[in-house]
Amino acid sequence: MTNPHLFGYLGDYLIWWLCLASLVLHTWCFLRFFPRDKRPRLRLVVGNFLVFLSLLGGVAMIAETNLRFFSIHTDAFGMTLSSRRWNALYVDLNSHGCRDREWAKPKPAGVRRIAFVGDSFTYGWGIENISDRFSDLIQARFGSTKTEVMNVAKPGWATFEQAEFLATFAPDHELDEIVLCYVPNDIEKNIPTEPGFNPTFPPMPTLMSTERSALYEYIYRRVLTPYRATVRNYHDWLADGYADPDVWHAQQQHLGWIMQLCREHNVKLRVVLLPFLRTGGTRYDAEAIHAMICDFLETNGVECIDLLPALQGQPIGDLILHPGDPHPNAAAHRVFADRIWSILYDAESP
Repeated sequence: MTNPHLFGYLGDYLIWWLCLASLVLHTWCFLRFFPRDKRPRLRLVVGNFLVFLSLLGGVAMIAETNLRFFSIHTDAFGMTLSSRRWNALYVDLNSHGCRDREWAKPKPAGVRRIAFVGDSFTYGWGIENISDRFSDLIQARFGSTKTEVMNVAKPGWATFEQAEFLATFAPDHELDEIVLCYVPNDIEKNIPTEPGFNPTFPPMPTLMSTERSALYEYIYRRVLTPYRATVRNYHDWLADGYADPDVWHAQQQHLGWIMQLCREHNVKLRVVLLPFLRTGGTRYDAEAIHAMICDFLETNGVECIDLLPALQGQPIGDLILHPGDPHPNAAAHRVFADRIWSILYDAESP
């Protein structure tokens, strides 16, 4: 029996085949039994229409079969069957729910531990092989030295959630350094939402559940969702959040929790500012928002490495996973790793 979580419900799939079979049967019956010499114009128009629908239905079922059982790729929200299969095939989580190996506790003697903490960008969303993530590329560059790079990331993690997790994780695992991989949407859970407008939750269809058809799900997520207000205006909504003194103050407090934690446990804190690779709206000014974040951090004595300049001039299409998922691909992770290494760790190379 197929797994409904990974392939949808088999009953729905069979119903669509029955609908196609019924259409083909009715088309055959019409062409076979409708008299040729009685209203020939009507017979021609209706017959051609039914044949067209039958062919279209056949193409649709081929697409449905591919999307339901064979397609494996992520989407921006992680909602589709294809995305679930990607998770099942490529994601192994440790006991902390992070996509990394198990970490020894206490820390092995003589080992320096660096934790890269972040959300889906750091997690490697859509990256099949974790060795292609920027944190793992940096670990590879350290080679056989006594430096352990940890990927402490979860999709959708906001700054306050990272702070709560690190409160016990950092001292328990004896971290020497935290590299907070900050994405500008880490503020989003501080921004108020309104009834009918909640950009923190994926928009859902009202006509029919996407669980009924993988093809309908694909059309809804790839064609219709980008035009929904919560998606189309998402980056403007974020920009308004950064412009709101109360929202920004709350975010400063959450960043302050991490700073205080690092001071209390003698952990070195650095921040890497990861940019969006594709934005919408009209009010989101990436350079201004990045400068705002870095100014706050540096004022508080925290080194901030802005990776936005590293991507300028590069075709965005070459850096994202695919048009339906603007998360960074392996090429973008290599760019991130190169810049982070050159700024933070190149001087440590033999």
